[in-house]
Amino acid sequence: MTDRETSGGERHRSRRNAPDEGGRFHRRRFLQGVAATGAVAGLSTVAVSQVDPDETIELDGQSDGWIGRAPEAIEDERNPTLELESGETYEVVWENVDGVAHNFVIIDEAGEHLLETDLVSEEGETQSVEFEADAEMTEYYCAPHPQTMRGEIAIDEPVDEVDPEEPERYFPEGPTVGANPVAEGLIAPTDFADPPGTEYRFVTDQTGEIYAIGEEGRADDPWFDIGYRMVAVAEDFYGDDYADPDQDYDERGLVGIEFHPEYEENNRFYLNYSAPPVDEMPDTWSHVQVISEFQTDEPGEGPDPDSERRIIAFYMPQYNHNSGPMAFGPDGYFYVPMGDGGGADDRMDGHVDDWYDENQGGNGQDTTRSLLGGVLRIDVDSEPTEHPARGSFVHLDLDEEAGAPENGDGYAIPDDNPFSEGEDLEGEGLEEYYAWGLRNPFGITFSEDERLIVADPGQVLYEPAYQIESGGNYGWNVREGSHCFSTETPATPPDDCPIETPEDVRGGEPLIDPVVEYPQVYEGEPVGIVIVGGHTYEADAIEELEGKYIFGDWTDDQGRVQPRGRVFAATPEDVPLVSEERGEHGSRPREDLWEMEEVLFDGSEDGNLQHFVRQFGRDRDGTVYVLANRVGVPDGDTGVVFELVPEGEGVELDEPDVDEQDDEEPENDVAPDDEEEPEEPENDVAPDDEEPEEPENDVAPDDEEPGDEDE
Repeated sequence: MTDRETSGGERHRSRRNAPDEGGRFHRRRFLQGVAATGAVAGLSTVAVSQVDPDETIELDGQSDGWIGRAPEAIEDERNPTLELESGETYEVVWENVDGVAHNFVIIDEAGEHLLETDLVSEEGETQSVEFEADAEMTEYYCAPHPQTMRGEIAIDEPVDEVDPEEPERYFPEGPTVGANPVAEGLIAPTDFADPPGTEYRFVTDQTGEIYAIGEEGRADDPWFDIGYRMVAVAEDFYGDDYADPDQDYDERGLVGIEFHPEYEENNRFYLNYSAPPVDEMPDTWSHVQVISEFQTDEPGEGPDPDSERRIIAFYMPQYNHNSGPMAFGPDGYFYVPMGDGGGADDRMDGHVDDWYDENQGGNGQDTTRSLLGGVLRIDVDSEPTEHPARGSFVHLDLDEEAGAPENGDGYAIPDDNPFSEGEDLEGEGLEEYYAWGLRNPFGITFSEDERLIVADPGQVLYEPAYQIESGGNYGWNVREGSHCFSTETPATPPDDCPIETPEDVRGGEPLIDPVVEYPQVYEGEPVGIVIVGGHTYEADAIEELEGKYIFGDWTDDQGRVQPRGRVFAATPEDVPLVSEERGEHGSRPREDLWEMEEVLFDGSEDGNLQHFVRQFGRDRDGTVYVLANRVGVPDGDTGVVFELVPEGEGVELDEPDVDEQDDEEPENDVAPDDEEEPEEPENDVAPDDEEPEEPENDVAPDDEEPGDEDE
């Protein structure tokens, strides 16, 4: 979940137009000066104005848009068109009114930056920009929020006034349901399980605790606590240069739990958690993401702490993109999703080059040097044949040191995996792979009819989910969802890109399109920033949801402060793996996606859940649960598990009082600046010291700040 993620990550900025020795940007002659000042008396706005005070234009700058204040013609208009005269000198004077990092960018038709200022993140801080209008100018926006804070520039062409209309919703309104809390007082719930052989359900908290949930709610004391085996969540970021050491947003921690299908007989369950780095890792890398097996003496009893058997370990370059939930398939094998290594764009330290020369990096497209950026399928019931260190980057030359499995650690590999001996792709990749080309697979489920569905938070513009097939390539980082993607300009997608690999790359496989996809912003209205994968609803209590895939988004607040997570439903159907007809930026038509709608909540004034959506769960009866909290970071005690119940049976969902919070950001993240490194959630944007990119989201949970949420 991006990319986060998700988090103060908005302080990252692009260095595409780096200043010269004099500190001035020099790409265009018409930029004459940029200055940051204190609050201007009487001016609570961002302003673009001609030097003549009679033609001053004033705007408020906030995450959901630039708001017009003067002249009267644009008063209260969001992202007004700026009408400029070519050759005239203008001054932009703007004030930050929400305390989230913003800057001012002007681009041409090709997306090239003609003007770009530093980020301003203090509420009340203002910035002035003087420039000469030029016919090349087409749009202005805020780099960290290019979808919501974006307006047109008209040079010598007045814009006809249009009566405002109610904006069209991307997700039509679907059924209204209730939300019934079954566990409260958590910090940041990350996964849910309802194993056979016990009367309890279980929920994991990001800080390392597992709680049993009974008829009276969650137990006061943890059923199991592995916090002492983990990194210090939201505290110590070790050598990870991508994370701000002071950020509160974190995608590490205890992020997944899965019980063995035969738990009643063998008492085995599996955890996905973040352990401290080890000596074999480069000093600048973040942590070890561990998949381990534990056992209990009897079903439901507390686990034996000494029973840990490490299945696999991933050496992670950055703190984000650790995936989360895992799943046993109907075939009895263990499906383990894992992110691309973190950072932004899949192109930072620890991200290898792939076959697509147009984009840097590419762990998602490389199947030979690491097990990052895909879904793995392993056998945890047979005699182990592989060592946990296999999850590390092969190019670190650790395989020889790792040796054979010890103390029962490790796993076996199913003989029908795509790269296994005797299969069509034998030798083309590491044998653990089941599917690849994913950014941060965040939420995995098998439906009743055995569809394998995985959500995969996007980088900057789009949020997809996929139906996963054996040997499938899902396109990252060539594509963001079904849309073309550029590591150089993430917020400005290319018009064209491949829909299959070259013939010399695994035989020319297709880049499979998503079955669910939505833009982060639609018709100027925010939709969401980090997709969170869910489950198909297999119960019969809510007829309108039966058989539908229930998923959500971390929040629709581009400022990553308001807890406005959303819940959606999609109807599974058979659609083409790859659409023949392609739309803008190479995308698939909406008619080739599953039919989607928004699930509304009757205890809320506007139908919103009024929480950050962190993950989903499903019990043995097929009922779906939403895991959420109010603050979006692993802090406090607002974490809750909501059961989806029929309309009229849930609780009131009051809109929270949100004080100014640290800039937490989920799965779309923004690329760091050497001087100011942001926090990120799951959709993220990565820095490049030599060739910076366009500001992203130019921002997760994250990366982006986050971004998957924990994205």
